[in-house]
Amino acid sequence: MKQALLSLFLMFSYTCQAQDNDSVTSVLNKIIGHAERASLFRDRVDWNVLKDSVQTHALNASNVKELAPALKYLLKEMGDEHARVFHNNQIIAYYYGNLKEHLKGFNVEVYNRIQSGQVYNFEAKILERNIGYVRIVGLPMGDNLKMARAIEDAICKLSPKKIDKWIVDLRYNGGGNLNPMAEGLAQIIGEGNVGGSQGLTSTENDHWKISNGNFYNNDYSIESKPSCKFKKNSKVAVITSMYTASSGEAMAVMFKGKKYTRFFGEKTLGMITVTDWHVIDSSTAMTISVGYYKDRNGNIYDKYVDVDEVFDFINEPLSKSDITIHRAIAWLKNGR
Repeated sequence: MKQALLSLFLMFSYTCQAQDNDSVTSVLNKIIGHAERASLFRDRVDWNVLKDSVQTHALNASNVKELAPALKYLLKEMGDEHARVFHNNQIIAYYYGNLKEHLKGFNVEVYNRIQSGQVYNFEAKILERNIGYVRIVGLPMGDNLKMARAIEDAICKLSPKKIDKWIVDLRYNGGGNLNPMAEGLAQIIGEGNVGGSQGLTSTENDHWKISNGNFYNNDYSIESKPSCKFKKNSKVAVITSMYTASSGEAMAVMFKGKKYTRFFGEKTLGMITVTDWHVIDSSTAMTISVGYYKDRNGNIYDKYVDVDEVFDFINEPLSKSDITIHRAIAWLKNGR
């Protein structure tokens, strides 16, 4: 339900410009308090020491926006690279650590293009007689049912009963709204338990499942009622890149452990945590990591999602130079 709450907040927050009624100190204390109670990384730090240090960093802050250095320090000390603090609809604090070893070829311009949502589009097409291709890109918050149906309708036009092999391309998925992505691909993902997340306690775990062709995020489901049926137990090639992030990585995890499935491309970015959404006041909110992604077999992903065969990222999917696609097709056809 976390993504649903995030969706609701963002839809309404952009329609108002409410002023902060709490004092700066109160806002800071509420943010620290939520991090101490809910963060996946709360056991890493001495909270008595950290609180004092954060408050020292905030001594000269006369408004919430000026809390940014203190809040960044808080996120850095927790080591949470997926957390954000928002004020008046703008990110005022986040933290990125040192570049991970597997990201040495990371290109910020490419990442920004993917994050913009303007360069790479969703696509569904038939590549060969019985091989379907679906490119799932990051989705914004908004009408979950409309977005899920757009994916399903495009796939249904391919006559999926004739397709028994799929390529799911997540290379250009920088994250966003998980629920419509998973709902749209539910029949390809397959029925049953498909993973979730692992928090510090069992009550903080999330559970993902597919039931009757619908994706359930804990108890929440869009239940879009697709207009067609896919072949069951189809063979699937999943393609990822170092720019596959956040909920894009969650989508990859849903395919881990699935029969007749193989991964191609690059290790993912490494934003492999479920985040919550916590409202501080009428103009301030925060999101922090509360659990690591977990696949259907209980394997935890605390660094990235790996691949079976490594291929470099390319800027032009489905071009003649897209050797990852060529290799995926070969494996789907020949099994080797």
